[in-house]
Amino acid sequence: MKPLGEQDSRRLFFNRVFGSENVGSVQFKEISVEILKKCGGLPLAIITIASLLACHEAGSSNEWESINNSLGAKFATKPILEEMRGILNLSYTHLPIHLRPCFLYLGMYPEDRLIIRDDLVRQWIAEGFVCNLHGADLEDVAKSYFVELINRGLIQPEKTCYGDVITCRIHDMMLDLILSKSTEDNFISVAYKHEDMARFNSCEYKVRRLSLQSSVGGAMSKTLATSMSQVRSYTQFGESKYMLPLPQFKYLWVLAFEFPFNWKTTIDLRATGHLFLLRYLKVSALSAEVALPAEIQGLVHLETLELHCRPIQRFPSDITCLANLFHLILPECTLLPEGIQNMKSVSTLHCSDMSESSLKEIKGLSELTNLKELKLRVPTYYPGMTIECFDALLSSIGMLRNLKHLSLECWHKYDGYDS
Repeated sequence: MKPLGEQDSRRLFFNRVFGSENVGSVQFKEISVEILKKCGGLPLAIITIASLLACHEAGSSNEWESINNSLGAKFATKPILEEMRGILNLSYTHLPIHLRPCFLYLGMYPEDRLIIRDDLVRQWIAEGFVCNLHGADLEDVAKSYFVELINRGLIQPEKTCYGDVITCRIHDMMLDLILSKSTEDNFISVAYKHEDMARFNSCEYKVRRLSLQSSVGGAMSKTLATSMSQVRSYTQFGESKYMLPLPQFKYLWVLAFEFPFNWKTTIDLRATGHLFLLRYLKVSALSAEVALPAEIQGLVHLETLELHCRPIQRFPSDITCLANLFHLILPECTLLPEGIQNMKSVSTLHCSDMSESSLKEIKGLSELTNLKELKLRVPTYYPGMTIECFDALLSSIGMLRNLKHLSLECWHKYDGYDS
């Protein structure tokens, strides 16, 4: 990007720090001028440093001087790539300890990927990064972490909904910093090709978090190397047919697959029934078939089950036994599980086909008193959905005292087709 002129640089900087171009203190203004010179008109540098300084606005000018001195004199004459990295590194250094793993975890996502806030915060929670402060809801705390990273200029907000940022991106230079720090701390390992996987299999240190990106090919590994035996998070993006031996990932907490919407494949997740520590499972592959285990009740720690794939005809019937499941998002045309009234821990429920739900299941929704988000697809004409069922549905929804978000989509379903 072309460097900004002096006036535009000053406007961007002061608006970011003070919310306007009016600087309250002469001392702050003098220091700001020095810092702006060192940023050399680079927008990312200005935003990053301004966001950092905004956190110290109420502090003394000594704190500002300290940050200014940390940049060094060479920035004033040589604001090139290496110096830009220095500015980003300074912002990371001033990041509170509790936010550092959350920030580094963004390295699990590919470059320029649109990141969904709810995915990210639920993965943070599954990893144990979020502190339970005075009994506060963990997801609310995690969302506050997300907002703080935005306010610090470390992630770029994208879509908003009712004033809340719901998606974000990472600047490529910020991602470079994340991956560099992750390598130093052995926090994340990213594989772009088969040779990377071979290297991870033979390395001396333990791989903690593994992200497969692009099109990793090669033969499937049948035996898990010692270095890979304690992977806690595994994500896979792109069109790779590489499949790790999931039964051997016994310490896995987070498992996520994101494939192109038109990519037809079969994702065999039957082995996940034995991943007893698993807390988060998501598949986003609209054209893919997903094979689930016949029984799932052994996943006693599972908090999130989110499936965007082809309809699943046989959903594990014992899913209603999962006492810690908070988020259940079912694929298109997948019916509400029998015994839904037993899933009292669920706070998020998406079901796209209520056409054949029994009156018992519909009434059972009223017992899900922890529900905060409910999204249902209801047929307006179908023999199975009687007036009694509609009345029961409305009555059940009315009893959900903690409900914050409700989405009801009406559609026409006839015996032979949808419309």
